[in-house]
Amino acid sequence: MKFLILLAIILQIALVYCGSELDVPTNVHNRSMSIKGQLFCGRKPFEGAKVRLFRVYQPNAADNIAELLDVKNTYITGMFQVEGDTSRFPRTKTEIQPYVTIHHNCNMNNKETSNQGYKRIGVRLPEDYVTLGTKARKVYDFGKLNLELEFPGETHDTKFTFAD
Repeated sequence: MKFLILLAIILQIALVYCGSELDVPTNVHNRSMSIKGQLFCGRKPFEGAKVRLFRVYQPNAADNIAELLDVKNTYITGMFQVEGDTSRFPRTKTEIQPYVTIHHNCNMNNKETSNQGYKRIGVRLPEDYVTLGTKARKVYDFGKLNLELEFPGETHDTKFTFAD
């Protein structure tokens, strides 16, 4: 028992004096997240929706690009998979509180889209699917989503363009 106490004291002293010089592998700090799903407009798969994965949700900053982990457009099948990690962020910003946005124009013609903007849905995701390292070890299955529905908090984003 005395040995364990002595060992703990020695480790604490070593950390105080050497802690800033320890070379901790960067992948210990990295976090990653992966999401897959399929989007529909009615009964047809919706091609071309933009799905963005953000590191954290920020209520006062609409789609803060600095927090973007990944972005993809849905395929002809309506399917998407976004995956990102925090390797490009400083070590103080490696926490992930996953948030995904979907921009689309389901059931809108070009005139409506140019006047009202693209529809925007934002969803917070469970943190249980965030894993250590730069490669996600779990995939959150978003499931199938019909974009014809009007979702709580859905807005029209007039500033959004697909070039973003």
